[in-house]
Amino acid sequence: MENRKTSIIIYPADFLASVHNFKKSEIANLIVAICEFNLFGATSVKLSELNKKRFDAIQQVIANHNEKWRQTCEINAQNAKRAVSRRKANAKRTVSEVIEFPSTGRQQEKESENEKESDKDNDKDCRERETAFVDNLSYIGAPTAEDVSGYCDEIGITIDIPAFISWHNERGWKHGKKCIARDWQKAVRQWYCKDNELSLHEFEVAVLKREYAKELSKGGAL
Repeated sequence: MENRKTSIIIYPADFLASVHNFKKSEIANLIVAICEFNLFGATSVKLSELNKKRFDAIQQVIANHNEKWRQTCEINAQNAKRAVSRRKANAKRTVSEVIEFPSTGRQQEKESENEKESDKDNDKDCRERETAFVDNLSYIGAPTAEDVSGYCDEIGITIDIPAFISWHNERGWKHGKKCIARDWQKAVRQWYCKDNELSLHEFEVAVLKREYAKELSKGGAL
């Protein structure tokens, strides 16, 4: 059964910019048209010429995201198949070794000695890893998932938070010698821009403009 994506991503800043000076009824028609088109493949809403241009532009962005999602699904499915194949192959090899090469008494003694040596090496390796982890200060200042989620809500974006944190944890929250944990908010913005093929500078300018507009609207309300 083919996977069908039933959700869409619309970025608030981009959408508000595209419907600037639109009437509320025109904005409502545009939203309904986008939802119908992505659910049913067609829309019953009659759009004006300008609204149709906005619809086409927004739909193109949605189509690009859907294509990335489809490619990710294919990659995940292929990885899952390879993992199943490896597990089956390992299981067959293990059974074959047990059946075809039974250990003699002398071999069992040698294997027991090897296991003891291996245990010693593993214990030593674990101790070294524990020491390295305790002495490693690169995680100081690293955010929690809640921290990242709160910051994303604050600037109006959405990212894959578990993937973001896991990726940086694996690298000790460092980029070369630079400690990313000291400015993890910038790392969030960079992650978002890379996922969406955006310029970091242009995105940060847009965020500043949006914050400035909010301040102006608050002043007007007063």
